Amino acid sequence: MADSIKIRLDGSKYILPTSDDIASAKAYVLRRNETARLLEAKVDDCLAELAQNIVTICYKYEIVPEEFEISSRYNEQMMSEISAVMDDAEEEITNLIYEYSTQATTDRERSKVLLLWIASLGRNNNNLQTTLDNYLFKTMKDIEAAVAALKKSEVALAAAITKVKSNLHTIYTMPEVQAAFKTASSFNATYIRTRGVVKGNVGLSNNGSTNVTNMAKITLEMAWNRSQAMDFQEQGAVGYYQLRGSLYPCEACDDEVGFHLGLEEIFERPMVHPHCCCYRVPIYQIENQ
Repeated sequence: MADSIKIRLDGSKYILPTSDDIASAKAYVLRRNETARLLEAKVDDCLAELAQNIVTICYKYEIVPEEFEISSRYNEQMMSEISAVMDDAEEEITNLIYEYSTQATTDRERSKVLLLWIASLGRNNNNLQTTLDNYLFKTMKDIEAAVAALKKSEVALAAAITKVKSNLHTIYTMPEVQAAFKTASSFNATYIRTRGVVKGNVGLSNNGSTNVTNMAKITLEMAWNRSQAMDFQEQGAVGYYQLRGSLYPCEACDDEVGFHLGLEEIFERPMVHPHCCCYRVPIYQIENQ
């Protein structure tokens, strides 16, 4: 066991982890985090393409900035075109989440189990598909606000595409959108009228695109942690020892450090928080104990 790692465990009951065990646990978290970063980048690419498509479609039509909104009530044909690119983006992002989340294992049967579990995940008792659909709808309405504001500022199509793509996660801090907020009541665009605030929230809300990338990353991390727990279970571990993976101050992570008897906590709560770098080492009981 590495000298710098202090594991307090009853050596008369449990087998102390070796340096190799600890190194393997660290490597697993590093692979998980790197895969999550790759997924996040891929999803961001999809969102950037979606933004470009939506802005391009919106600019095809006669737009009165103050009256503009993305809805069938405003323009049925425009809404139909946007719905098509939204459906394509949703399918592509869903497939990316599944693909990268199941890279936690090479076992085909395990992958099938993980896929079913991932599909059930979501916010506010929704599944993954419904949650993603809601976040993409919010992304579309963010872009709606940007298009209305950019048209009001007489920004041409090419520049509008560049601005929206480069500010996809910060739509409401764009100078053009900030300027539109000053006369918000004269706009139909949902998040100009509310000055970037979703009803019930205080201050600027997260952009929908940020919710999408966060959800993708968190889903992957949860799937990888669950797969690791399944490994521990299959290998006969009676529990796990959790250790800090970074020096960043975090009381939630500090509270989890130490020996956990049983694996139920990982299955019920597969992560402490979205940015957790802590790692888990399986613990085995000494035979005849």
